[in-house]
Amino acid sequence: MDKIKVIQAGVGSWGMSWIEKILGSKSVELAALVDVDSALLGAAAAKYNVDKSKCFASVKDAAKTIAADAAFVIVPPHLHKAVVLEALENNLHCLVEKPLAENIADSKIMVEAALKLEKNLMVSQNYRFKRAPQTVKSVLNRGLIGEVGCVYVNFQKDPPFTGFRTEMAEPLITDMAIHHFDQIRGILGLNPVSVHAKSWNPKWSRFKGNACVNVTFEMENGTMVVYNGSWVSSGWQTTWDGDWRIQGHDGEIHWSNNQVVLNPKDLFVSVFQDGGIEKDGSIHFDLLQMEQEERMAVIDEFALSIQEKREPKTSGADNLYSLAMVIGAKYSAKTGGTVQIEDVLNPVFHEKFAALE
Repeated sequence: MDKIKVIQAGVGSWGMSWIEKILGSKSVELAALVDVDSALLGAAAAKYNVDKSKCFASVKDAAKTIAADAAFVIVPPHLHKAVVLEALENNLHCLVEKPLAENIADSKIMVEAALKLEKNLMVSQNYRFKRAPQTVKSVLNRGLIGEVGCVYVNFQKDPPFTGFRTEMAEPLITDMAIHHFDQIRGILGLNPVSVHAKSWNPKWSRFKGNACVNVTFEMENGTMVVYNGSWVSSGWQTTWDGDWRIQGHDGEIHWSNNQVVLNPKDLFVSVFQDGGIEKDGSIHFDLLQMEQEERMAVIDEFALSIQEKREPKTSGADNLYSLAMVIGAKYSAKTGGTVQIEDVLNPVFHEKFAALE
């Protein structure tokens, strides 16, 4: 199949890394670069040998001049809506960096515009596109632990961040937990119903905002998910995916340190499991093989969804629930109350939330 021609909007430090992904992709090719900062645009063009005739100050100008199929929107979140709408109105599909927007109201405007204009809108939730979570999902779907009832996720890191993250009110929830919250939905195949959160900041924290959090989600089938996270852990260090225990009536799936282990109640379940090796009554599964992972797999899925004329995984519409988990957790942490996801998905909710920030 022909490659999807892409206009990339945003060529800052993170945008530069996206250019490298595009140039290394078998699914897409770079058609043009866009940025309002002419210095950044010139630097990116020089570094990646992009002709000046393919550099523009707006997506609209690029789309009028260059033949393209899609836009990659790698600008700051508060600019997502304006750039996405501009791209959609110029007949371009859109892949957007997370978060889709800073609130549900703007997100829904983008989702509705994409639907009306019959264009794909996808959010780059790259943590879903990794071998380990895909392996966990595959094992879970075999039904070996029965219906899931409890999920425990622990995330412990001490990254030496400086800059904007250290100034955020809720840095862990806002900048990191979106990955894990989206993985919860992706692995379980369930959407959240309610959220209750408590956040705090240890005395030794270098963050101004709360770097630790405990969040409890009730999912639509009654499954309870307990998430504990820290960006200032003084001891325990998990991987960036965290340490997961998914429990059902018939056993547990333990995912930690890129190892997926099934602990079944029934010893006979431990016999003859494809892709698994028995050790002391537990089954240790090999990670599924994937041609691409992370952002490269995101790009492949985006391109394939356009070619197959279908909704992409982690579409804008799907991502509303992941964004609602973040916004709901932040609101709950601020108020101390339990928040209904249905309320968060109401566009007027962001006015209540904005009043607290």
